[in-house]
Amino acid sequence: MATCYVPGCNISSAKTSFHRLPTNDKDLYDKWLSFIYKDREIPSLLPTKLRVCSAHFTDGCVSNLTKVTMGFAHKRILKPDAVPTLYPGDTANSTSSDISAVVDISSDVGVQCHIKQFLKTVGTQLSEGSLGKSVRSKGVQVKPSTKTKGVATDPAIEDSSSTAVRDGPPPMKRACLDLPPLEDTADSQNTTDSSYRPGGSSLDDSSITYTNVEPVYNAKDSTKYIVYEECLLSLFQHCPICTCNCVVKRTVRGTMLSIQQKCPNCGYNRQWNSQPIIGSTPAGDLQLSAAISFTGSTFAQVDKVLAALKVKTISKTTYHKHAHNYLDPCIYSTWKTTQTRLLQTMRSKDSVILGGNMRADSPGHNAKYDYYTVSDIESGAVIDVQLVQGNEVSHSNGMEKEGLVRSLNLLESSGVKIDTLITDRHPQVNTYLREEKPDVTHYYDVRQVAKDVSQKVEQLGKEKDCEVIQKWQKSIVNHLYWSTHKSPSGEDTVAKWSSLVNHVHNVHNHTNVLFPKCLHSQRTKHWLKSGTKPSIKLQKIIQNKSLLEDVAKLSPLHQTSDIEGFHSLILRVAPTNVMFTFRGMLCRLYLAAMHHNENKRRHHRRHHLQKHGIYQIWYPKYKKGKYIPTKKQPTLNYVKNLMDVLFEEVLTDPGRFTAKLNELPIPPSP
Repeated sequence: MATCYVPGCNISSAKTSFHRLPTNDKDLYDKWLSFIYKDREIPSLLPTKLRVCSAHFTDGCVSNLTKVTMGFAHKRILKPDAVPTLYPGDTANSTSSDISAVVDISSDVGVQCHIKQFLKTVGTQLSEGSLGKSVRSKGVQVKPSTKTKGVATDPAIEDSSSTAVRDGPPPMKRACLDLPPLEDTADSQNTTDSSYRPGGSSLDDSSITYTNVEPVYNAKDSTKYIVYEECLLSLFQHCPICTCNCVVKRTVRGTMLSIQQKCPNCGYNRQWNSQPIIGSTPAGDLQLSAAISFTGSTFAQVDKVLAALKVKTISKTTYHKHAHNYLDPCIYSTWKTTQTRLLQTMRSKDSVILGGNMRADSPGHNAKYDYYTVSDIESGAVIDVQLVQGNEVSHSNGMEKEGLVRSLNLLESSGVKIDTLITDRHPQVNTYLREEKPDVTHYYDVRQVAKDVSQKVEQLGKEKDCEVIQKWQKSIVNHLYWSTHKSPSGEDTVAKWSSLVNHVHNVHNHTNVLFPKCLHSQRTKHWLKSGTKPSIKLQKIIQNKSLLEDVAKLSPLHQTSDIEGFHSLILRVAPTNVMFTFRGMLCRLYLAAMHHNENKRRHHRRHHLQKHGIYQIWYPKYKKGKYIPTKKQPTLNYVKNLMDVLFEEVLTDPGRFTAKLNELPIPPSP
C-alpha cells in the first residue's frame, strides 16, 4: 500500500494518486524535499520510494484535470513543473473556497451533481441499488440540465451511521458555477450527514468528493441514446444520502423528461432534466425538428416511426413553429450566402455557359408550383432556383418563361456575363431569348430531343408489320448524338441527321453536299424496303419539319443532365403528395440545391473485391433492364453546417434572420 511522506497526511489508498520526487531536475527535487521536511532537517539517507499524494497539489498542477473530474481518468498526472504547496489542515485552494476532495471511481459508473454541504443536488443520475447499506455509491454520467453550463460530481457517499472524522489534508476545491434556476426545484432542509466533518483528513473508500467543473458540452453534437422509462426511473428510486425510497415525480415535455426526486426521510430534493433547455425550448425538441427539416424528411414519416417505437416526440404544431421561426430562416440565409459565393466565382469569368430547365410539382398543367433551375454547365453547380406559383402568371404555359426571366435578371444584376444558354424546346422561352436576349447563344438540349425521338420510334415499332423498327431504335438515337457532336454548325447537323433516311434503306451516298457519303464501313443490317409501311412512317419521323428545326439548334458539346438529376432529388426532398406553403417549398428547393452542389458529379463506386476496381452496377427501373454504374454515397456536410448556423447564429438573434425571409415577396394563395 502506497504512503504519503508529508507529515500529518494519513492518506494511504491503492486508488489514490501518489507521485515520486522528480529526480531529473535538481531544483525541482529540492523544492519537493523542502515541502516534505518543512521545519525539519532533511536526513542524509532518504527513503528509496519517497512519495507525495495528490492532495498536496493545487488544480493548476494537474494536466488531466478535466478528464479526472469528468470521470474519464482515475489517476492525476502532474505537469513537469508541478510543486506541492498544500499541507494537512489547509482549507484554501487556488480555484475555490468550497470543500472538495479527491475521488477515485472503482466502477465504470460516474455521477454528475452539484452538492454543497448536503443541502441541494442538481442534475444527478444514480443507478439502482448503488446506494444500499454499503459505504460508497455508484452513478452514471449525464449531461447537465442547463443551457451552457453544468456541474459534475463524482461522490462516494459515506455510511450515514458513521461518525468517523477525517484527519488528513482538506479536500481539493473548484470554483462553483453560476447556474440559472431550474424549474420546479424545491430547496431541501438544512440537514447534514453526521459523518461529515469540514476539517477531516482521512480519505478512504468511504470518503466524499465534491468537484464542480464546467463540462465540455455542445447541444448539437452530443450523442443521444434510446433509454427505457423503467430503467431511467430506477436510477432515482433511492436517496443518495440515506438510501431510503424516494418520491419520484416525472414531467414530459416533447422529447424532454424532467424528474423531481424527494426523500421523505431526510428531505433531500433535486430536479433532473434529460436534456438542456435553450431559452424556454428543450434542445432535443429543436434538434429533432432541425434534423427532420435539414435532411429533407417530412414530419409525418418521422412521427410514424417514433410512434411505432413508442418514443416520446414533439407535436406537428411544435415542428411547424420551429420551422417557421428558426429552420426556414436558417436555410434561407445559408443558401443566400452560398449563392453569393457562386455568383462571385462566375462574375470573375469572361463568359459562362448556363443550362436551364423547369419542372412542375405535379404532372400536367394543373401544378400549383413550378420551379425553374439554372446551373453552371462546366461545374454542374445549381446557381439559382426560382419558384413560380400558378396564380402569378396568366396561364400555366407562361410559368417556365417567368422562372427563366427571374433567374436571368438575378444573374445580370450580379454582373455575370452569359455567353451560352441551353434549355428545352419551350416556344415562349425560345421567343423571349430571340427577341430580348439576342447576344446570348441559345441551344436545345440534345438529350431531351433524343428522348422524344426514341419514344416515337419505340411506339412505331409496336405497330403491326413495323417490328423491324425496334432493331433500329438504339442506332437512330446514337446517330442523333453523333450528328450533333461531329458537326460544326446547325446545317451540318441537319444534313447528317437527314442522311438516315437513305441509310436505313442501304443507300450510303447522299445528294446533300454537306454530307455526301456515309463514313462507316460496309455492314449488314436489317435494311428497310422502300415504300413499305415501316419505311414510310420512319421517314415521316426523321424528316418532320419541326424536328429538323430543333436539330439545327442542338447543343454540340453540353447537356442539362445535371439539372435532370437535381429535379429527381427534389422529388425526395419535396414529394408531390405533400402540400407545402410557398415559403416552405422554396426552402426545400434551396436545401436540395445545397445537397446537389455538395455531391455533384460523384465518382463511381468500385467493387472492393476486384483487383482492378471494377464498377459496381445496378438496374434502375427507367433503364428497362439495362444497368448503370453506381456512385459513391453522398455526403451531408451541409447538414452539419446548417446545425452550426442554427445553434450559433440563428438562436442568438432569430429576429435578424426572420426579417430577411419576411422580405421575400410571397404570392397570395390561389
